[in-house]
Amino acid sequence: MGDCAILAADRATFYVGAGVSIASAHLERKIAGNRHGYITAAGFVELIRPVKERFVAEASACPTEVMRIIADEQERFRRRNYLKAAVESRVKSCSWTMTLPDGEGSILAAVYDYASDGLLALARGGSLFSFPPDVADLEKRHIQSMADGFRFGRAGEGSSLRDIGHNLSLILSMVGYLKDRGRSLTSQIDFAVHAAGWRREVDSGRFLEKGLSWR
Repeated sequence: MGDCAILAADRATFYVGAGVSIASAHLERKIAGNRHGYITAAGFVELIRPVKERFVAEASACPTEVMRIIADEQERFRRRNYLKAAVESRVKSCSWTMTLPDGEGSILAAVYDYASDGLLALARGGSLFSFPPDVADLEKRHIQSMADGFRFGRAGEGSSLRDIGHNLSLILSMVGYLKDRGRSLTSQIDFAVHAAGWRREVDSGRFLEKGLSWR
């Protein structure tokens, strides 16, 4: 959103059985934050959990530091599982999205790209989705069409609580659509709103009950 980014994640996790991803009973918060920004992930808990823990513990402040952590934990994961089949495909299937200040009064929102072993920055007005493995292509296209309803504020103006709240509500509508179709998402959605000079972590229950405020 220019001077603001929103991360949203459910709490569902998956394991591999008979070569396919299967929803597990274990629920986990997927957004982690430090004093500089936030990170969230999709993929295998055994790999993404240490990345999140180090992001918090080392107080990573720039994309280069986060990239170093991801590369290090990927290699550790490979060493721990070197005799197991499909190790590289599991590494490849994990993704990380982060928000960090860019030093110029705006927020950098970037996603890790496995193919280039680098980061891709999201432009103002951009959105990115990581879907559960059971979501069909038709459903993905429907969610992308719903994303046309996101509000990004006017150029040159800061994000407003009204726009942020609208976007959070729209994300919950997307989740509701997928759940109604029997897809593997939890009703509990965690949000991290990262604006220049303002941050807020809120879950869907609290948001629906109390909304948002600058305080």
